[in-house]
Amino acid sequence: MMRKIKNTLLFLLVLAQLLLISCEPKDKFEWNAAWSAPKFYGNGGPFVEFFYQGKSIAGASANIGADPGWGTTSGGYAGGDIFKSVPDSVFVKWICAIDGYRYEGGSKLPREMMVELFKNGWNSKGEKGNYTQIIAGFAPGGNVAVWMSGQGNNKEIINFKAKNKGIWRESEEAEKIEKDILSSEKFINSEVNIYHYLHGVPYSAWEKGDKQYKYDLGFSSEEDYKYSITYYSKDGTVYFLDSTPYFLKWSNRFIGYPKNPNSSHLLKLPVQMDLIWHSYDNESRWFEGNVLLPQNLQATFEKGHYDRMIVTIPKDTGGDFVDGVIYFVNKQKQDQVMRFRLGRFDDKQKKLLSPKYILPKGFVVPKWEGRIPLYKPTDLEYWQEE
Repeated sequence: MMRKIKNTLLFLLVLAQLLLISCEPKDKFEWNAAWSAPKFYGNGGPFVEFFYQGKSIAGASANIGADPGWGTTSGGYAGGDIFKSVPDSVFVKWICAIDGYRYEGGSKLPREMMVELFKNGWNSKGEKGNYTQIIAGFAPGGNVAVWMSGQGNNKEIINFKAKNKGIWRESEEAEKIEKDILSSEKFINSEVNIYHYLHGVPYSAWEKGDKQYKYDLGFSSEEDYKYSITYYSKDGTVYFLDSTPYFLKWSNRFIGYPKNPNSSHLLKLPVQMDLIWHSYDNESRWFEGNVLLPQNLQATFEKGHYDRMIVTIPKDTGGDFVDGVIYFVNKQKQDQVMRFRLGRFDDKQKKLLSPKYILPKGFVVPKWEGRIPLYKPTDLEYWQEE
């Protein structure tokens, strides 16, 4: 009797699950709304809302802004059911930190394409996964991009321009506080302000798109030291490279790469690389620097038809800095892109023993195009390639 009751309960449970699955609309999927902003080009009060047939189905917002990187999500409030319809439109609004304008607008979404992407998921380097987020990115000039994303694999589905709603006005007291902060020595010499000074506002990177190329990256030194590279593209996308996958032995740094780069390895070109190199010879020695790439890098890369970019540092010779060279490489040649120098961090003095910023030869500081004035850094030390 007990066995019969258990079987009946099991049957009812399975039936309930089947009914639940059958009642679930085929075009509903498990996804969340999110927002994004380019690295070093943040925003205030970001808000995104997705709709289907005029009804709000999900959204995300934040009280303060952030700059996690173009296409990368940032924390904030997100709302909506677990399983949601695929949206057919989007609405956004935010305040741009570069020019102080309020932007607001919306767009239709390619819903049929998005349904197929949700059904089929993504396939990268032999790995498969599902799309679990729809991200709206807000950039200077009112530029908006929308991606479907899953485990860091982004697929841009649309971009559009939001309308300029005029200058955002706060109370006189709040505006005075903001002005005092932006003109303070601490902010003037901050990483954000220095980045703005050295790179300007690349509006065209968001209006026209920052092109992706089929190439690989590599790092090589004479011994297997630890390193990390954070590299920023023109549109504020951030890439992180760690020690293992990209390390090349010194003896075959120019020949030990695939005949063809991975077909799914599409990357944007860097405008700056923040390098850290950790030597373990005799004692732990730490070197670092922020390397700006030549401003004609894209033209050089396209003209040379290269397969790979390699960052090389020969070895730690015991001095206060190490020198390195960046190359573009293909099967026929290796061409020098630029030389650079990383300073050693002195634990006792708590500072680098060579300037943190490294400029290529011929570098020209771009004209500032943001509406909010830019103050020239007063404490910017740099080493420049001759």
